[in-house]
Parts: sequence; C-alpha cells; structure tokens
Amino acid sequence: MLNFVRFWILLSTLLVAGGWILSALHQLNRAGYVLLLSPLVLFILFRWRRDRVLSRANFHRWRAKFSKRFRRRAPQIFLLIAVFSSVGGCLYPPLNYDANAYRLPRVMHWLWAGQWHWIHTFDDRMNIAACGMEWLSAPLILFTRSDRLLFLVNFISYLMLPGLIFSVFTRLKVRPRVAWWWSWLLSAGLCYALQAGSAANDSFAAIYILAAVDLALRARQTNSITDLWLSLLAAALLTGTKQSALPLVALWFIAAWPARSLLGQHAWRSTAVAGLGLLVSIVPAGILNYHHYGTWMPLEITGMAAIGKFQLNPFWGIVGNAFCIPVQNLVPPFYAVLPPLHSYWPVLWNEWMNRFAQTSLGAHFASFERFGFLSEAYYHGVSEANAGLGLGICLMIFVTLRELKRLKKPLRSGPIPVGGSPPPTIFLLRLAPWGLLLVFMAKVGAFENARHLAPYYPFLFPAWLAGAGQSQVTRRQSWQRFGLVTMAVAALLVAASAERPLFPAQTVFKWVQQRFSSSDFLSEECVHYLESTSQIALGRREFFKNKLPSDEKVVGYYDRLSAADEPGIWLPYGQRRVECLLPDEPPERLRDLGIHYVVINGSTLKNTYGDISKWLDRYNASVVAQYAFPASTRQTSAPADLYLVRLN
Repeated sequence: MLNFVRFWILLSTLLVAGGWILSALHQLNRAGYVLLLSPLVLFILFRWRRDRVLSRANFHRWRAKFSKRFRRRAPQIFLLIAVFSSVGGCLYPPLNYDANAYRLPRVMHWLWAGQWHWIHTFDDRMNIAACGMEWLSAPLILFTRSDRLLFLVNFISYLMLPGLIFSVFTRLKVRPRVAWWWSWLLSAGLCYALQAGSAANDSFAAIYILAAVDLALRARQTNSITDLWLSLLAAALLTGTKQSALPLVALWFIAAWPARSLLGQHAWRSTAVAGLGLLVSIVPAGILNYHHYGTWMPLEITGMAAIGKFQLNPFWGIVGNAFCIPVQNLVPPFYAVLPPLHSYWPVLWNEWMNRFAQTSLGAHFASFERFGFLSEAYYHGVSEANAGLGLGICLMIFVTLRELKRLKKPLRSGPIPVGGSPPPTIFLLRLAPWGLLLVFMAKVGAFENARHLAPYYPFLFPAWLAGAGQSQVTRRQSWQRFGLVTMAVAALLVAASAERPLFPAQTVFKWVQQRFSSSDFLSEECVHYLESTSQIALGRREFFKNKLPSDEKVVGYYDRLSAADEPGIWLPYGQRRVECLLPDEPPERLRDLGIHYVVINGSTLKNTYGDISKWLDRYNASVVAQYAFPASTRQTSAPADLYLVRLN
C-alpha cells in the first residue's frame, strides 16, 4: 500500500505540474500529454518486465495477501462499499452539482483552447477556484472523450484511505487494535463512501494530508529524504485541491520539523522539490487571481467555501459552526422515517432558521452563507453533496463514550498503560487538528461545512483514541457488532444512492407508485428516486442530445449558478464548443462567434430580462424547444425551465 501511495503522489504531481507546463506552452492536448506521460509509462513497463509483476508466483502471493487482509468482516464490508462505488461510477455519468457547475466546464474550455485561460463566464468559480482535481481529470476527458471515468480519482483515493488512517493512527500512538477498527469505521463515513464513485472534490484531499503526515513521520524514523520530499509534495497537492483545506498544512510542518536536517543535507535537490511543490500548490491559481482581481482569493465571489470568503466574526463563526456542523452530521439518511413530518421537516427547519436569523441573536450569524440551513439535497436525504461523517459514525462515538464510562471505575483503580508521555511532535499532532478546526470554524461560513471538513475528520480522533480504555472497548463483541452494522448501513446507502442506484430504481418505484399510491411513506421514497437531482440532470442531458443539431460546432449558454447544465451541452466532448454569454452581450458578438443556437436558463433570464420575449426581440431569435423542470411538491421552489433558441 505504501508504494502505491508514493506512486499516487508522484502521478498527481506529474499531472498537476504537467497541466500548468503544457498550458504555458499552449500544448494542452493529446500530443502534449503523450510526451508528458511516455517516460512514466515506459518506466512502469520496464519495472513490470524486470520484476515479472504478472508472473504466476506474484499472482499467488497477491491472492494470499488479499485473502489474509479481507478475511474479517470489517475489511469485507469496506470492499463491498468499494465495489458498489466502482459499479455506480461506471454506470452513471458524474452528476455532482459543483463538478457540473464549474469544474468540468472549465476543463472543457481549457482543452478546447489548448491552455489554461481566463474564461468569459457568469460563474467566477470557473476562474478563481483551485485546480487540483481539474488537472487530474483533464487527461481522462481528453483521451476517452467522456466523463465516465472521472470517478477514478475519488475511487483510487478511497482504496488508500483505511491503510493511511491506520498508519497515521499507530504513529500517533493509538494502539494497533483500536487503530485497525477505527480505520475501517472512518472509511465508511458517508462523506468518503458516497463520494468514492463520484466526481466531488472533498474527500480525496484527505489522502494527501494523511500521506504528508505519515511520510514525514516515517522520514524521521528511517532517515529517508525521499519520503520527506514526497510528504512535501503531498502537502503542496493538498493546498491545490480546495482553499478550505489550507490550515491542515500546519500538520505537515509539525510532522516534518524533526526531520528538517535532512533538507539541509540535500539542499539543492530539496530546493528543486520545493519549487515543484509550489507549482502543484495553490500558488499558480493565487498568482493568476491576483493578476486579474488584485487579491489571491477574491472575497466578493459567491458560492466559494474558501478561507476568508464570508468575513465571519471569529467568535460567532465558531459558535455558529459549533451548531451547524453537528446538525449536518446528525441528520438521518432517509427523512421519510420521521413521521408525521416525513421529508417536509427540512423545509420547516429552514423556515425556523430563517426566522431565527431575523432575531437579535440570529443577527450575529448574518455573515454565514445560510446559517443553519439544510441544502435542497437534504430534501431527498443524505447524499454526496451534503454528507459529513454521518449519523452512524456519530452513534459509534456515543456508544464508545458509553462503554468508556462503564470502564471508569476499573480505570481509576488500575489505569491501563499507554506507553508513557508521547514525544512533543506526537502530542502536537494530536492536539493541533482541534486548533485548526477552530480556525476553519472561525473563517468558513458555507452551509455545507460538514463535507468540507472531510480532510479534517481523521485527525480529530487520535487525541481521543490514544486514551486508556479504548482497547478494552474495541474487544467487546457488542461494540464490534454495532460497528459492523454501521459499515453495512453505509454500504446499503451507497447501493441505494439516488445519484447512482444499483438497482432499476425507475422501474421499481414507478410500479410502487402505481401499486401503493395511498401510502405517504412509499410516495415520499418514490419521489426521492423519480425526481432526484441526478435523474433530472440525466433528463436534461438527453434533452440536449435530442434537440441540439449534432453538426452544430458552437453553442451559446446563458445561465448563472443555477442548473449546472453546461457539460451536457459540450457533449460529445471534443466536437463542440460552448460559449458563455452575459446579459449585456451585443448581438454582433454572437454572430462573430458563429453561434446559431443558445441554451437559456429561465431563472437567469427572469432576473435580467424579466421575460423571454425581450431577449428574443433583442437577438432576433425564436424558441425551438423547452425543457420543463419536474417540480417536486416537497421543494420550496423549482428552477425555471430551459429554453433552446435559434438565432434567425
């Protein structure tokens, strides 16, 4: 596993650095990537042939190792989650909102232009957001002409998660038995399990910071400068994934500090690695943002879950997040199990939060994006777009605390030895994550912070798990059974996810809807699947496929942070260009670009023109087709329709 982690860091570094270099050379194309990746491919083939990787002896050794590792129930359930995630990723296109709203479209714009460039768009996230996930995705899209394999970034990262958590926990002096159980339990956290088959960019960053800390601690133990360099690159890659993960770099500094003398012993090569680390970090995006906006992270951009975005009062930021983050982690997976409110209760909850925000106390939280709100995805239950660790892991924490309380008296009379006081570095690595969590809470006011904390969660446990009594708790059969049930529920949620159901959900629930129309509970679940955001997104992609002429090479798109439909317009990838249009675009520009068809989002149109007839008159256009959003009665409001118009 460790060698694979090292290889993943090197591959990630090559793709991210290569993306920026090829952009600078205007060679962000297949030929450029072939030249970039050929040495790596040749090296892998040489090593495989030299080491006879595919030999019968190696096959038997791998099979024996696999059988040994997965002979127990917890690894088997993790393997089941991984299988479900891979099958779902293969069967369904990536329909994650953020991915479709700005991350996938920006890659398509760059690939079409052959370089990174500042995109003419409504949505500034396409320009100012960190580019880590995008540079990993670009070659997959370029060579396959599809987005079906984008889930591999999250899936490969997910496979490394239990091993890295176990390694970090044991290095932070958590007992091996305790570390073993919690490495599997945390890997079944919903933010990791549900995103393993998706194109979301929250959970995969956890691999980089776990690897950075693990390799830095390992470098001190083995006196290995190579591991220290890899840890530096992993920390740099972390900063390039998402700005909200920036505070975690402090953990790498703490872990690498005892091995700092190794850098001085290899000063020139260490300087070169540090330069490479800057290239794969947030620095290039920050410089470009500074060039265009005058600041490394524009604060006025809406929709960014980034450090400094919401300008929170630190005290009230911590207080507010201390309420919001637990709420998001404790919500049940399916809301129809809460009669008599059923899935209406998140709507009522948001109404209560809106009233609270208008009180004198609630005014302190006005800087939050939407204080205390549950996103619309919650109306259908927990999903990859909003999940934190999940209710199951929270219950495991509660059960563990209850078992520790039962051990309280025996521990007082004869405490279990924990190996003495930990070294200062270990002590800091246990406590520092809680301080970094406070920094996050003081600065980030997004209303889906539970998923943004995915890279933080593993580091919040060692300070607690290293305590006396944890080993006794993990030996209890009742505790182990509850843990296995928690993991099994996570596997079930992955298989039954509305985004990627592994059963014929449309057929099943249409039959149920007709057969049991009088059941409120079943009606809720039918709507949950039949009108899920993923099904609507698939319907819109089908709309573009059927209504847009296949030979149309340039299509206009008029939208703003709404339906995230742009990737569907790009299809088939590599054969069509999409041009984003702004409200004040002169008609002459559309003619100069060769645009004959424009896709218009009704809500954006209403905010700027009020009525589509005004837009049609200005641009001398006519409506060719219209897509009506299937409004669910459980939503407070439904997005407006999509219009496909032709310029006359």
